[in-house]
Amino acid sequence: MTDPELRIGSWKRISGQLDVQFRQTVTARLEATVPVELVRRGHRLRRSLLPSRYTDADPLCVVEVDPHRIERSILETAPTYPQWGRVEGGDWDRRWEPFDDRLVPQAMRQRFVDGQPWRETLLLEAYREQLERFGNAWEHTSIDGFDRRCRAIERLYTSIRTDGYKRQTELRQWSGREPIATRVDEINVDIARDGTLYWRGYGQHRLAIAKLLDLESVPVLLHRRHAGWQTRREQIREWLVDSGDAGDELAVDHPDLTDLVGANRGESS
Repeated sequence: MTDPELRIGSWKRISGQLDVQFRQTVTARLEATVPVELVRRGHRLRRSLLPSRYTDADPLCVVEVDPHRIERSILETAPTYPQWGRVEGGDWDRRWEPFDDRLVPQAMRQRFVDGQPWRETLLLEAYREQLERFGNAWEHTSIDGFDRRCRAIERLYTSIRTDGYKRQTELRQWSGREPIATRVDEINVDIARDGTLYWRGYGQHRLAIAKLLDLESVPVLLHRRHAGWQTRREQIREWLVDSGDAGDELAVDHPDLTDLVGANRGESS
């Protein structure tokens, strides 16, 4: 398939190809070999030195969340390095868009609800946009990869509908210590100052499909927390220690507080 309107400069094309090669070799290999416990140890050290910049929670915490609860998508340039367990102030959580308004979720609905052919959905626009911005789109470096991408999404949809949503720990095999790939390749979300969950990256198609299939929950990685939320989390932890009461009705069902509430129940039983 050719696209005469697609404009990708030679440098952008080369850069996109190199980026895909790097992700498929270096990044993938690191994620498959670096153990979860090593990242946790590094996080504990950083928190001991800079407690205001790193959360007390597990930096690779994966929890079950109702997909319909993730209504917003963060509007922010992707950072160069991961921010697992980071705490950041500022107004980053005030810049967002509705997740369902993104091109990919709209395309999933056009295809799987309305039955439109892939080339007539907004996925083609999203794919072209990725190519023009980054020189690659979901590991493909030319418009010719669009049909292959669509077939992969069809298989994903059928698998989730037929066999249910699988965690990365169920889909991957490893020997020895658990690698970080089992955590970081889940849907990633950030937590705003008021506790709102924002889709951050990874698993955009999976999240959109989970919403369409009305799944009760999906596994997500809690990636970054706003400083205002982290303060609230620490207050709730102190209340639980002092009185056994969270003092905050949000603690009952917020996915980032289940570890605190669960630990408190364990101590009291």
